[in-house]
Amino acid sequence: MFSFIRFTLYCLCLLGPTLALAQATTSPSSRANRVVGETIADHPSLLYRFERHRLDSADGKRHYRIEISIPRASAPDGGYPVLYMLDGNAAMDTLTDNDLAAVSGSNPPVLVAIGYETDVRNDVVARSYDYTPPVYDDNGELIAQPMVRGRVGGGADIFLQFILSQVKPLVRERAVVNPQREYLWGHSYGGLFTLHTLLTRPDAFSRYIAGDPSVWWHGGALMHEWHVFDKGKAAGKRVAFLVSGRSRTARTTLPSDPSPSPANEPAIDSRAAAKEIAEGLRQGGSIVTYEAFPQHGHGDMIRISLERALLIATEP
Repeated sequence: MFSFIRFTLYCLCLLGPTLALAQATTSPSSRANRVVGETIADHPSLLYRFERHRLDSADGKRHYRIEISIPRASAPDGGYPVLYMLDGNAAMDTLTDNDLAAVSGSNPPVLVAIGYETDVRNDVVARSYDYTPPVYDDNGELIAQPMVRGRVGGGADIFLQFILSQVKPLVRERAVVNPQREYLWGHSYGGLFTLHTLLTRPDAFSRYIAGDPSVWWHGGALMHEWHVFDKGKAAGKRVAFLVSGRSRTARTTLPSDPSPSPANEPAIDSRAAAKEIAEGLRQGGSIVTYEAFPQHGHGDMIRISLERALLIATEP
């Protein structure tokens, strides 16, 4: 028996690095495809009441789950602040009762999770389209279906219009909100969408919170928007950058998704690009914070950046 145990432990030692590598290799995909179980919205709360709504895209191809968490405390003068959270399924799967307690002081925000009608944390196909900006070729012509990692992108403007024309009016019907205190938070592709919104419709929200934004997408298509952006249009805007310790580049592909990046796509250092945007916005008069978390990877940042976003939403 003792020999058998020793043999088993020996085999595990040999397999350990392989198993660890397999887990590291598949973790991004498995995290996105993880089924969301019960969330804070599935249990009564003394601090918040919860609503769930379904909306559809104009073309009927994408189906959204809008979860609105409304404070039970009376609205402050001017209305509640609002935090719009992209990747709503994952955001609701991340939030805890302690998070609600932390923001339920004198200035509690309405929390709006913009997710998809799916049982998993992320609809990777839908978000790839919704969260990524339009792409233009060298002649300034719009690329109809920009493809990265085998998924069509470029629908950010359509998705933004959906938020402005359908989601915001819904929220304003359901709660007394302050339109001057509407904040947008997104992580990864959601962070990319957050910055795209800032650079194209800066007045769509009053504050922007970008968690580890995937600026590398499609050879840094966002950087073309940044280089022609009139920085004065964001003067006075509050923008928070929250980045991980590991930079991501355009040529980085998930092992679970072998689709290559475009052949002519340069390697874009997302962290350096985000820092360039942050510094440029600050010079243009924006109120910018930039925080790096060298001890954390990209996947960790959804929790870290969301936690920060919740606190930002309670600030005066």
